[in-house]
Amino acid sequence: MRPLSFALALCMVLAAACGDGEGSPPDSVVVTFETPEGSFMVELDDPAAIARVQAALEGDGRAGIPNGRIVGGNGGINVGHDWHLEEVELVDMTIEVCDGTAAYVDAHLEDYLAIGRYCPWSATVVAVEPA
Repeated sequence: MRPLSFALALCMVLAAACGDGEGSPPDSVVVTFETPEGSFMVELDDPAAIARVQAALEGDGRAGIPNGRIVGGNGGINVGHDWHLEEVELVDMTIEVCDGTAAYVDAHLEDYLAIGRYCPWSATVVAVEPA
């Protein structure tokens, strides 16, 4: 994709995620994170976190480590998985036991449910859309 085309596409995505078109942020967004083996989706409603993921789209995709309470079922958000995250925050560091790829979580879901958290260190933001 040409740099100008990418810039225009990015502007359209960000404009759609900006709520009422007058610069106010949306109440919540659905963020798609990519790991080396699979992707997953979370809903964010914290304005600071939303700003971080939107900035990550403009840069290297690094918004911080998504860290959330893992719950069974896709929650209507994490389509294609039998789990989803609640109470997600973006942090700078976590313990290693909750790290992993989305595919690894799928294969070891009971272990992650017992741990109670998922915090993939390698996750990068690949998409943001209004919830």
